[in-house]
Amino acid sequence: MARTLLIPGVRTPVFFFAAVLAAAQIATRADRILSPEPPVLAPAPPVGLLESNTLLTVYGRSFATAPILGRLGTYRDPDAMAADLCDRAQAIRDLNGGKGVVEAIHLIYAMAIPCTPGGDCLEYLAPNLVRRYAEIAAARGWALILDSQLGRSNPLDQVRRMIDLGLLRYPNVHVALDPEFHSCPGHDVPGIPIGTVEAAQINQVQSLLDRYVADQHLPTCKILIVHQFGDPAVHDGVPYMIRDKTSLRAFPNVELVIDMDGLGSPLLKVRKYNLITDGRTYPSVRFRGIKIFYRDPGEVRGHFDKPPMTLDQVFGLVPVPGGCRMAAHPDVVIIA
Repeated sequence: MARTLLIPGVRTPVFFFAAVLAAAQIATRADRILSPEPPVLAPAPPVGLLESNTLLTVYGRSFATAPILGRLGTYRDPDAMAADLCDRAQAIRDLNGGKGVVEAIHLIYAMAIPCTPGGDCLEYLAPNLVRRYAEIAAARGWALILDSQLGRSNPLDQVRRMIDLGLLRYPNVHVALDPEFHSCPGHDVPGIPIGTVEAAQINQVQSLLDRYVADQHLPTCKILIVHQFGDPAVHDGVPYMIRDKTSLRAFPNVELVIDMDGLGSPLLKVRKYNLITDGRTYPSVRFRGIKIFYRDPGEVRGHFDKPPMTLDQVFGLVPVPGGCRMAAHPDVVIIA
């Protein structure tokens, strides 16, 4: 017969407490089986900025610096840039099919310079300056584009350098590559002759960016802009700039943009844009850009489109003189 132990002053037997405790432990184990811990949710996939927005970038070395290199240098600060872009951004919203508009500071981050022994023919902006620009842009809801003119370097090393310096950890910072100034072997001046890159090199960069976005759980895809004005589809004798272009690939965390670069009349630029961004010829080309060269307010430089295209022409609302019309809306408009 079981013996009952009574605690002085307590009328309930000890074995009753033991039974209750055992029942509670069994119930807890049952609850764990029937009601498991909620699963850890995977991070949301990164969002593509160009899926629902047109990117409006202002190109140059930096604010109030070397207007001859791009329109960005004609602005004293971000406030001046914002004021100048306000009407232009609204005009694009009225023309781009209901998409939003995101402005961007477009820095010539790695600028081509004459080559010296052992160098890569590039002059880089200081990392602290780039970080400050990234934070200025983020505070305004802008993007920041880091543009490399390649020099004697190569696309993959340029983007690795940006990653190693922590410049691409900002979700609003993206990349542009300019094959024009990729130095040719035996030549000491980038851009003479016009440089080229291989499609395989662009795919390597996309693969690196794709993994980086995933590994860092970044909320936005990285944009990769590749400037181009020479292409086999154009047949104008200009070097191709992107060799084996039909082998370009698409990556889920990268928005690849082929940008129609270069000076020219509206007719020439629209014709080239339509050919080099044609999705039938180049199935991996999904996002398109065009660079418009405006006369700077101080008339420091002589290289500008004559005349620059109007936004109505850029978005295909009206044809340019000669009857040619943009076949697809640009996803990126670069003001240089």
